[in-house]
Amino acid sequence: MQKDNYTHQTDALEELLQDDSFIASVIHPNPASEQRWKEAVRTGEVDACDYEWACRIVRAVQVKPETALPGEIMELWDAIQCENRNNTQKKARLFRRVVALAASMVAAVFLLLFFWNEQDATAPVQGIEMVKAPDVHGVNIQLVLADNQAISLEGEDAEIAYKNDGIEINSQTTELPKDQNRKQDEAAIIYNQLVVPQGKRSKLTLADGTQMWVNASTRVVYPVAFNGKMREIYVDGEVFLDVTHKEQCPFVVKTKTFVAEVLGTTFNVMAYENDTEKSLVLVSGSIRVRSDNKNEVRLVPNEMFTYANGSTQVEHVEVEDYISWISGIYQYESENLEVILKRLSRYYGIEISCDPAVTRLKCSGKLDLKDNLNEVLNGIALTAPVKCIFDDNQYRIINK
Repeated sequence: MQKDNYTHQTDALEELLQDDSFIASVIHPNPASEQRWKEAVRTGEVDACDYEWACRIVRAVQVKPETALPGEIMELWDAIQCENRNNTQKKARLFRRVVALAASMVAAVFLLLFFWNEQDATAPVQGIEMVKAPDVHGVNIQLVLADNQAISLEGEDAEIAYKNDGIEINSQTTELPKDQNRKQDEAAIIYNQLVVPQGKRSKLTLADGTQMWVNASTRVVYPVAFNGKMREIYVDGEVFLDVTHKEQCPFVVKTKTFVAEVLGTTFNVMAYENDTEKSLVLVSGSIRVRSDNKNEVRLVPNEMFTYANGSTQVEHVEVEDYISWISGIYQYESENLEVILKRLSRYYGIEISCDPAVTRLKCSGKLDLKDNLNEVLNGIALTAPVKCIFDDNQYRIINK
């Protein structure tokens, strides 16, 4: 019965393979798109066999250029022949259509791969994690719009809020560019980026009211307006989020190594791309975290998810130690001095090095980040057997 259904549904298969939203959902799946197509299969809107074969064809051609695409296409055709060996005439017709579609898709894949390298923040066909980092430099916070226009924000802190009539920056409203002034329900997704350099911090209020505190050396990619059934952002660095609760619209935070999904909660994400260890600390609500090693865990308040070298761990923590930075306080308990100094270097934007002999020295305490760096480091020297030396515009911590 399955063979007959498949043969008669050739037109439907072709329609699937020409459906941009279907192809995007296979290449960049997310819970909302997967649920949508499962529901279409369940209700009979899409034939289950057509859906399965269409997925296989899309996955087969969604590869790197050096992969032997023709061989994979022929393997698919061999499988189709087995399914339809009893119907020569229909099989030949199906063969011509599949080969034609496959050839078209191969060409499309090479075009996508070409434009992939040329993409900028305006390319909504790619997943949010594929949005290219902007080429911005300097000491100021940069708000980068979809057309790569960068707005430079002076000062150590900046507050940015998306309103119906524009963007409010440090309590001053700036009109959105014409192509960004879209309604929430429009299909197009326009991504902006916030780039916070060393020594700076920012607060960002998204279109749905979600508040985000952004730490130094952090890049955040986010849509101007949240469309559809999911809210999604990308983080390279450290942020604290207070997510607006929306029962039917999950909030997803993507990083290089893990994805977190929530409905409404407060939590801290530290996922600097160049750091070996990434973490997520849950303050309130609940959250589901899936790492690139496919492990999935659910956190409850006061738990920390840690990812390092392909392994994950969940432990109970004092959350205040991980979120106090948004109030200008850095608390730490039995932390390696090397880690403390690395965080201070990012926060103040000044290089700090330390001798190998003191990197593993365990320290506990509280630092007021509103003090200048020299006072902060001298405070550490009072509680640990180290000495602080300032030379050539950088600090060095040595064994006392």
